[in-house]
Amino acid sequence: MENNLNIEIEYKTVPRFESGSDESIQYLEEQGYVVIKNALSTAEASKTLELLWDYLEGLGTGIDRKDVSTWGDDRWPTCAHGGIMPSYGIGHSEAQWFLRGIPKVKKAFAKIWNTDELLTSFDGVSLWRPWNINPDWKTESGQSWFHIDQHPISKPGKQCIQGLVNLLPTSKEIGGNVIIPESHNFFKDIPNEYEERLGKLPLDIDHFRFPNDDPKLSSKPAIMCHMEPGDMLLWDSRTIHCSNSGTELSNNTSSLIRAASLICMMPKSLSDESVLEKRREAVEKLISTTNWTNSFRNADEFPLILEAQDRTKYKWPKKPILNEYQKSLID
Repeated sequence: MENNLNIEIEYKTVPRFESGSDESIQYLEEQGYVVIKNALSTAEASKTLELLWDYLEGLGTGIDRKDVSTWGDDRWPTCAHGGIMPSYGIGHSEAQWFLRGIPKVKKAFAKIWNTDELLTSFDGVSLWRPWNINPDWKTESGQSWFHIDQHPISKPGKQCIQGLVNLLPTSKEIGGNVIIPESHNFFKDIPNEYEERLGKLPLDIDHFRFPNDDPKLSSKPAIMCHMEPGDMLLWDSRTIHCSNSGTELSNNTSSLIRAASLICMMPKSLSDESVLEKRREAVEKLISTTNWTNSFRNADEFPLILEAQDRTKYKWPKKPILNEYQKSLID
């Protein structure tokens, strides 16, 4: 899998570890990422995807899961790069809360942080439509947005482990998330190496992009992990990553080619009462957030959402009905 910037991306079968295992933590600390096998069972992954379709059809714009001709941009929710859906109540959809309630998902994060007292993010999903039908549906090349999701000055050291749960079979042709292994080790030197670049990045913004010709991008071969439905990819927010579409699709492809639910859990002890209050309000008002749980970042206020036309045409989902386990992840 090559590109015009000569950064080769290897589609690779990597080790897959049991949720909560010592081996998974060691691999994560060494490589900056890890794949957790079967965080969801095959049946649970299928149910999550069905619930996502329920959400999409429930938006009231005319989307029909069985009719790809109804998946156009005039009906589809506003997406950020990588096909990420950040708003319109997605963070509190039944699909996202179902996934958060699966014990193996929390178990992986509990092992990372050595505590069961965790809070969940209220973030969204990444869905890729079949771009053989409409080339405009193809997501942007990962070569243009290799990044980290942690400010090198205001957030030093290990702060956050992000995640996604894969819901569909992956392949080199489809594409997916790309990781630069061991690149989290560069993080501590970034403030000195990119002083001018960082000077333009507000301390409360955690998205830092690297120049396309940065040697860090070729420090180790960039990899795209093979994942089975139900597998969960975790990565350190200091690890250089992106997502990248594949190079080819069968002409008769007429279904979603990628579906991944974004998930992050962090220790409750990191959040003060002001954040907890905003999180409670978020559930009541269906406010989606970014991956950070210890600071409140309203994804419904992203510029691309505020600038979107006809935002009012989307019918948001109903307030979620949660069990005690799910409620424990709020505050």
